[in-house]
Amino acid sequence: MSIKKWVTVGVFYVVLVVTGYSLFTGENPLASSEMDHDEHMQNEGTMDHNDHDTEVNQQEDETMNHDHEHGHKDESEVKTNVTYENEGFAIALEDDTGAAPELAVEHEKEMHFIVISNDLEEYYHLHPEKVEEGTFRASQDLEEGTYQAFVDIVPKNKAYQAAPNPLQIGAVETAKASLNPEDDWTKEIDGKTVTLEEVEAIAGEEVPLVFDTHGEQPETHLGALGHVVIVDEAVEEYVHVHPASEDTTSFNAHITDPGMYKVWAEFKFDDQIYIYSFILEVKES
Repeated sequence: MSIKKWVTVGVFYVVLVVTGYSLFTGENPLASSEMDHDEHMQNEGTMDHNDHDTEVNQQEDETMNHDHEHGHKDESEVKTNVTYENEGFAIALEDDTGAAPELAVEHEKEMHFIVISNDLEEYYHLHPEKVEEGTFRASQDLEEGTYQAFVDIVPKNKAYQAAPNPLQIGAVETAKASLNPEDDWTKEIDGKTVTLEEVEAIAGEEVPLVFDTHGEQPETHLGALGHVVIVDEAVEEYVHVHPASEDTTSFNAHITDPGMYKVWAEFKFDDQIYIYSFILEVKES
């Protein structure tokens, strides 16, 4: 048989098979590969779209968690209760479900505990020990007077804002301070001198606090070269600031309201903690 006849027979056979398949299944086999291709492309587009949505949702969740952990809410979801007896503090924590909150480690500690007298003359930065979940204790001898205690913590997945816990030690009440805006910006303790460079503090704006340690390099203290605590003269507003970078003694504070504030700057020299205090006036924007 010639090649031409073989080709004719082959074509006839293919047509016969296609026709039989179509009659039997009701489908066009010649269109199946095109349909599969279109379906595959559609599925790929759906998968890519779904993957993109998942990634966006994960990013949104992470952002919400970040904001949540840093307390970007009006109301705190963790309550603190501070008592003082026999030269010791007891700090109890309870979240909005009645459970002990899980705490993140912030600058090497789960809790920083700041106690300040009403007249802003006494300042203590303590690190209570956890005796059980939700309960911490710290020892410190206090003179008679009125104090405000701030529990500085970072609860995981809970909004939190440090607020004053009033403490009355003995019968003598301490009046609130009235701060004078005039202050000496250079302070010296045991031969260690620190200068707070002149700053124009505006409410609601970033306030740069730059400390000159006069050639003396501070040692690392709780994971940083220094710590700064700021409270208003009513001892109600509390700000705790860490250095802007690992190798600097510059701090960026954010103070919401105008008024008079006291600043305590902690630096470590020769394995000893030195605390320098300054008066800061925050002006209207």
